[in-house]
Amino acid sequence: MTQTEQRPSKWGERLTPARIVAVAILGSIPVKLLTERLSDPDLWWHLRTGQLIVSTHHVPHADVYSYTVPGRLWVVQEWFSEVIMYGLRRWFGLYGILFFRALMLLVVYALVARLIVRRMGSGMGAWVLLGLTSYAGTVNWTERPNLFSYLFFVITLLLLDRRDRAIWWFVPLAVLWANMHGMVIIGIGLVALVGLVEWIKHLVRWEGADVRWARTLGVVSIAGLAGTLLDPAGPKLLTHTFELIAIVRNLVTEWASPSFHDIGAIIFLILVLVVLGTLALSPDRADPTDVALVLAFTFLALQAVRNLAMSGIVLGVVAAKYMPGAIETLRGSTRAKRQVGAGSSAALGFMGLVLAVGGLAIVLAASFPRSNDFKDIVNKTYPVAAIDALKVPGVRLFVFDVWSGMVIDRAWPEALVYADLRTDMYGLVLSQKYQRAIAAFPDATKILDQACTTDVLLRSKDALAQLLVNDPQWELVRSDRLSVTYQRRAPAPGCDAYPIPRLKGT
Repeated sequence: MTQTEQRPSKWGERLTPARIVAVAILGSIPVKLLTERLSDPDLWWHLRTGQLIVSTHHVPHADVYSYTVPGRLWVVQEWFSEVIMYGLRRWFGLYGILFFRALMLLVVYALVARLIVRRMGSGMGAWVLLGLTSYAGTVNWTERPNLFSYLFFVITLLLLDRRDRAIWWFVPLAVLWANMHGMVIIGIGLVALVGLVEWIKHLVRWEGADVRWARTLGVVSIAGLAGTLLDPAGPKLLTHTFELIAIVRNLVTEWASPSFHDIGAIIFLILVLVVLGTLALSPDRADPTDVALVLAFTFLALQAVRNLAMSGIVLGVVAAKYMPGAIETLRGSTRAKRQVGAGSSAALGFMGLVLAVGGLAIVLAASFPRSNDFKDIVNKTYPVAAIDALKVPGVRLFVFDVWSGMVIDRAWPEALVYADLRTDMYGLVLSQKYQRAIAAFPDATKILDQACTTDVLLRSKDALAQLLVNDPQWELVRSDRLSVTYQRRAPAPGCDAYPIPRLKGT
């Protein structure tokens, strides 16, 4: 056999199965996100807040959306993100939000891929690991400001991976991050944790410990923490973050522990097992820094669903470091690298690439929204007509909380809400009152009356909606496939200052 016959062609080396899988996995991320309707209920009040900031040229510090706590201190953590997202909708319509979600997550996981490939090469295992790493966090793939946090988090991992003076870029990054999303505290915690473990390694004389690197990380984390003060909320940003956690962890589903009946949580569990397996099988001694990261971020993920994406990224990057050694142990082979592209041919590679790209293109063509209209892009679970009918001055609305953001976006300032998804704004007491009312507890109508509520918008299956059917003080004024709207026949006792408005179409 000649030398030419022994070696794969140039195109055969390029179109390896691993690279085709890389295209399929990275390509599947934007395809998935461009074919799924916008569904996150928080999106709408974020967009309205961005519009409010642009129109008033200042960041609000007091609540303006509710009639229960008007003027209460409001810490707007994501003001810069909200301005950007509002600008995208203003310039590009809802397509702007759809593409923002898809492209942001593509960039995030492309950077994660860079970290993984840097550790273990670009073989098939790297892309399978990327698939687990990315799809473990799908529950967090929402069109919200937290997408900026994922990007900044991965950039922080890249800076840490360099182990040089580039880590000082984290300080201005923390300033920007603090003005875009409250998860900046996790970024600061990441740098501080790595610095702490590196210092401990120095104290116990761990091989390769670098005390100067540990000191640098300590100073950088403190400087990053100080940088968060360069935010309209000032020091309140950090204290508010911990207050938020204390309030919402028992009230909001994304702050609950993950359910391992969900596919994303199952993939995350598989990823945890992969990390543990690679650490156990690798002939290289596990670095305490990597062990600390795995323990810390596994704990965060098990504490709250909202942490799955970040935790999955950390676990994937750590696994990539030890996986080559673990694979060699399983194979019983030497550390010699296999020739890239061995056994590959240009024809088979091209066919695989066509199948991967073609399959993604077919899915995209079949499910991509046909127009920039609301009805084609947004999840069909919002009673838009009923919400638009509430855009009347004087409406004081008790609304199913998933729809509250849409009410704020479409009917504010004419309509005010009893409560919305800003749980930290309303606090534990008012949030519990909301839950008691919508569940039709014995004091449900009293809760509505005490707040001088004029209108109620609910799903017909909600217990409160069924209670109001037989209440003579309330009248059903609108009903459709998704919702029912009730209105008080007359102001509640002591609420004469709030006359009952006439809704549109009634």
